[in-house]
Amino acid sequence: MPADQSQNQPLVRPAVSNPSSGQNANPGGAPSFLFDPPTIQVKKGDTFPVNLLISGAQNVYSVPVQLNYNPSLLQLVNVSNGSFLSQDGQVVTLVHREDESLGQSQITVSRPSGAGGVSGQGTVVTVTFMAKASGQTPLTITRGGARDPGLQPITVNGAQASVTVQ
Repeated sequence: MPADQSQNQPLVRPAVSNPSSGQNANPGGAPSFLFDPPTIQVKKGDTFPVNLLISGAQNVYSVPVQLNYNPSLLQLVNVSNGSFLSQDGQVVTLVHREDESLGQSQITVSRPSGAGGVSGQGTVVTVTFMAKASGQTPLTITRGGARDPGLQPITVNGAQASVTVQ
């Protein structure tokens, strides 16, 4: 398997104290979610996109995740499909349900019935937020993973990004 460029970033390697951060893909291990960008600075009132990436994935048919954010600082504006599950031209289904009072979004992206899984890395979804108030908050994948074409769960390491609203 070709080396993932993110594995060669020297700033990621020393973070052994938090191996579940999801920012360090492990070849041969569980795939990982990553936010791109992992650190965001934005002005109050602005909107900004954040890509949810998957790396090291094998035979993925669907990706269900729960995204958490601070609803007093951020408002979810849009969730759009990324290119990962449709990389072979298949049309994918994107379903999301928000609970704005809790700052949660349940997002599921699936390939069509009968389609096989896809492997590799890429953008699962792009989530767009509006900055409502000044402060700092994490974006976190609190529950997530993937499923193969037989709907068997595939463990995927979680991810976290940091958002600072000025």
